[in-house]
Amino acid sequence: MSLRNGLALLFLCLTALPLGATDIVWPTTMDRASIRNPQDYLQPTVSGKMESALFGMVREEGKRFHEGIDIRPAKTNADGEPLDLVLAAMDGQVAYLNANVNGPYGRYVVLHHTAAEIPVYTLYAHLAKIEPSLKTAQPVRRGTVIGLMGRTSAGVSPITKDRSHLHFEVGLMLSRGFNRWYDAQPENKQSPNLHGLYNGQNLIGMDPMLILGQPKVDILAALRSQPTALTVGLRTNKMPDFVQYYPALMRGDTSRVAGWYIEFSWQGMPVRWTALDAKSPQLPAGRWRLLEIDQTQRTRLIQRKMLGADGRTPGELLTQSLEVLLSTAR
Repeated sequence: MSLRNGLALLFLCLTALPLGATDIVWPTTMDRASIRNPQDYLQPTVSGKMESALFGMVREEGKRFHEGIDIRPAKTNADGEPLDLVLAAMDGQVAYLNANVNGPYGRYVVLHHTAAEIPVYTLYAHLAKIEPSLKTAQPVRRGTVIGLMGRTSAGVSPITKDRSHLHFEVGLMLSRGFNRWYDAQPENKQSPNLHGLYNGQNLIGMDPMLILGQPKVDILAALRSQPTALTVGLRTNKMPDFVQYYPALMRGDTSRVAGWYIEFSWQGMPVRWTALDAKSPQLPAGRWRLLEIDQTQRTRLIQRKMLGADGRTPGELLTQSLEVLLSTAR
């Protein structure tokens, strides 16, 4: 997302107030009324480019994907460390607490929001501290303190205190069968899965600015607003647990399902699933097949590795995501 688009989206978010939607709060103690432009809340990378804090292919000249947004501190102590508290953005339950600095996200918390229009997760990373009273499966109200903003990370490049921030994500989980898939990969034999279902390979995010900046939002409508970038035909007469967990994304007659027509967003979120019967021309002869590509999104699809370098064949991420999705439908 460009900086200009980020500002436009923020303006729309602040002025659109859908009825009967999920209540949202800003995920830090920054005064939302003070936000006038993206520079007021974004924390860029060491590059200094403001767009590097946004969602998308915004890093390393478009070569690296950023799954969320980075929110800067509004207040710091005398040593320059953040004083901002991190808050639950919506009502939900504690899904995962990672108190160890053992990955790029450092200390982080994942919440599930089962009462939303679709049960998304939110993720809060690089925390200096996690609220000690939090326990897995504990219900939390929006605005509940879940931690202190920080700069924890075990990534290649340390986060200096002048770049302390909250990394905030919102998205879906690909499969409850992820652990089985992960353990079956030969390349993972020497790399234990430290985070279980909350491993980043099993989480697919959408632009948080689709929901942030407004007091109410229809989460399902926001998710559906993502345009289709490519489609895949999938052959299985079993129902992947993804569509069981997110039935709002499914359509068609599932009583005689022989496969699925899946529409993916450019970053890899499977946003629409249509059940296929055995006579459907979209049903592949093999396990799955790439069907259509939106050529206007081709460059981003290649950058994201949803497509190969030739822009015509499946990329590494698309192949892996489909294998994970199929882990409970074999």
